[in-house]
Amino acid sequence: MNTPTKNSNTDQTKNKKYVFAQKTGDDFTAIKLLEDKYRNVIYKYGKVAFAKDEKPDGTLPMKFDYDILTNPESKDIENQEFIDYIGDILIEVMEQQLNNGKVEFSE
Repeated sequence: MNTPTKNSNTDQTKNKKYVFAQKTGDDFTAIKLLEDKYRNVIYKYGKVAFAKDEKPDGTLPMKFDYDILTNPESKDIENQEFIDYIGDILIEVMEQQLNNGKVEFSE
């Protein structure tokens, strides 16, 4: 009988940059980053807003707030690359929620 030496990836973790994390008692869900460059950074999103008008290239600018909850390995996160990285994750999360009918809009 062959015994695996490690757990196989599940759909939730296979090729993922992040996982959802929630501390007992918190009323929000945070995101824990998994890829080496930002591994173990945990943060949460705040207010998310979109511009009213598109840019000439057809894109719609997005603005969002976030709070770093933990950065245990002191990863370099004070730069535009990190903001773009978590912005891409935000778009992915929003697309998943839209597809599942779980997005809530407020004015």
